[in-house]
Amino acid sequence: MPAEGSGPYGVPVELTWRPVTTDDVPAWAELVAAAEAVDRTGEHESVDDLAEQIADESLDLAGDSWAALDGDRLVAVGLVHGASQAVWSVDTIYCLGCVHPDYRRRGIGNRLLARQLQRAEAMHGERHPRFPARLTVPAYDHVPSMAALAGSAGLKPVRHFFDMERDLRADAPAPRQPAAPLRVVPFTADRDDEVRRAHNTAFRDHFGSMERDPATWKQWFTGSRSFRPELSLLVLDGQAEDAAVAGYLLGYFYDSDAAADGYRTAWIGQLGTLPPWRGRGVASALLSQALIAYGAAGYERAALDVDSANGTGALGLYERIGFHTVRSSTRWVREVPAE
Repeated sequence: MPAEGSGPYGVPVELTWRPVTTDDVPAWAELVAAAEAVDRTGEHESVDDLAEQIADESLDLAGDSWAALDGDRLVAVGLVHGASQAVWSVDTIYCLGCVHPDYRRRGIGNRLLARQLQRAEAMHGERHPRFPARLTVPAYDHVPSMAALAGSAGLKPVRHFFDMERDLRADAPAPRQPAAPLRVVPFTADRDDEVRRAHNTAFRDHFGSMERDPATWKQWFTGSRSFRPELSLLVLDGQAEDAAVAGYLLGYFYDSDAAADGYRTAWIGQLGTLPPWRGRGVASALLSQALIAYGAAGYERAALDVDSANGTGALGLYERIGFHTVRSSTRWVREVPAE
């Protein structure tokens, strides 16, 4: 229904609010491109990227998405993502949104986030009320309006993340090997579900992590259009064909980023070592060998993001191997107690 997008700044505008549909994807891509031109977050999402995002079977577009329109013009989009299956100890629900720069400072973001938080609380009550919840809004620190929006809704800054890059045209790191009998091998599809289960184990105690069932693993990880098996590596324990996965590195390439940036970046999406094998050089071997391979394949940069408070020492490892921080972001959170 039409509603006023009023606020303390700018000129009020009458908007129509409805769920996102697949027909909105081209206009949505134009919206996020306009926002990226102003916000400079390093994220470029194409029509294909956004179509893949809303193809997630755990996302109910009718109840978990909002499109705000000024006449026929799409000016804001919001989504709520939560775990549809099991959670470990905290039900983490993400509120993601974008307002066109021409329509900011009119209260539209406030109204969108209010709807998202209301839905997130309801989603938590429907799916996982026996656990506490974190209703989470990620916000880049160099975009002050994002932090102001989250703060005005009563969310608190609780965790900081760094986007990091390494120039692959610089000297390559020395290749490292894990302690024997561990060995680095290419990722292969027959190991996919074992890697999924390894990831669940490795990240079980990490902030914001949730269990990845086979469907969501395929949707967001090894079934994603950006996943590149040739950029991915495993560490196995021993020479046997059925040797256990001790660690893994999953690589991605985003063609929309390359088109916008003018260079190719190999993105390290997931890097994990299972607890029994920590302290044996697994992560450093995976990283060094991946960076050497990426440079040889013609990639100009490698990138990753990291929780600044990661308890495994990941930040220090990345810095030692040549990564530096290019952007930081904060997870703004509203805590909801268990019932």
